[in-house]
Amino acid sequence: MVGAAALLSGSVGAADSVGAADVPLLANRFRIDYGVKEVTFIIHRKPDSAPVVLVQPDGSKLYSIRHPAGQVGWQVTPRADLITIRDPMPGPWQAIGDTDPDNRIRLLTDVQLAYDPIPLRLYQNEVVKLTSRLVIEGAISRDPAYLDNLAMTARLQRFHEGQGSDGEPLEDIEIGRYLDDGKGLDEVPHDGVLTAETTLLAPPGKYRAVITTGNEIFTRARHQEILLYPLPFRYELLAPSEGQPPKLTFIIDKEELDPASVVLAGVLTDSTGHPLSFRGNAVNATMTVTLPLPSAVGQYRVSGTLYGTSVSGREVRITLPEKSFNIYPPPPPPEPVVSQSLPAPAPVAEPEASSWWPWVAGGVAVLLTLAAAAGMLVLQKRKALRRALAAQQEGKASAKAPATEVDLNQMEQ
Repeated sequence: MVGAAALLSGSVGAADSVGAADVPLLANRFRIDYGVKEVTFIIHRKPDSAPVVLVQPDGSKLYSIRHPAGQVGWQVTPRADLITIRDPMPGPWQAIGDTDPDNRIRLLTDVQLAYDPIPLRLYQNEVVKLTSRLVIEGAISRDPAYLDNLAMTARLQRFHEGQGSDGEPLEDIEIGRYLDDGKGLDEVPHDGVLTAETTLLAPPGKYRAVITTGNEIFTRARHQEILLYPLPFRYELLAPSEGQPPKLTFIIDKEELDPASVVLAGVLTDSTGHPLSFRGNAVNATMTVTLPLPSAVGQYRVSGTLYGTSVSGREVRITLPEKSFNIYPPPPPPEPVVSQSLPAPAPVAEPEASSWWPWVAGGVAVLLTLAAAAGMLVLQKRKALRRALAAQQEGKASAKAPATEVDLNQMEQ
């Protein structure tokens, strides 16, 4: 890429093929010579001032929020504008804004993206460290103005079976973001080496790994093909039973990993988030790891990382697919057996004393009625007897009169 830039002044012409230059601004003016295919420059402003406005040689203006898409990339920071222009118009340019009095514009024409190659053969769930660098004029850039908000990412693209990599990908998965902050796997902050840490959770298959910037300023991309293989081991979880602790059993693929190199570090987490750590070392292709015996009721999750060396000598780190089991409460005690005998009769409540009086009064009335009837009958019989005796006496007085029988029953009538 050919580039040239020089200070716009009455007697200074264009410099011959300058790759990178720090150019002082005279009245916020600078010149871009003919033949420049792409230029990137940074214009420093006073803190928290508004973005500058660029005036092209023909008088038309470019704004941070309004410019030709695909031709101009513009990033605004609190103290500077980073601008990339493709096929810029040759001639004098002007930056209108509250620029730094000691401002110097840096024009760049050789910006490259370098990265450490990704291993061709990777495993599903493998944790991978990716490193990349922004190289300007052959040197690694450490300038935060270039690296902040660079939005450098790594992606995996999978294509249809038999489809070339120039077609539309079937899947496009972001797997990591590059940072230079000294955290995670990034070793030194602000050393120009950007690091991304990713776990390859995509299905096994053939992919194209794409590393690219995304801030429209340094639009660069690199890609390579990789093969993602299935897990190089199988493992099962045996839940605890009858007082026996849970166990993990592994069968290691000796064609992929050296069994003697395999080490496991894991965590058993209960439903409250309390972790119980465990470890294991393989001796041969079969490995059994005993986990802590849980006691509390609830769900337990098993997670961990397996470390090992591939048969090709590459050190690998693989995240275990998570598994879980439950500890249930004991069953409730059996209910007591209910007796089959007949239930005892319910006690009859005694009536209140006041409830006896109607019955007593009724009984007395009946008795009085019967007594009165009996008395009347006795009186009637007595009267009949007296009449009979009187009649009998009268018969005796009459000598001639014959004797007569007296029927007391008829007399009663």
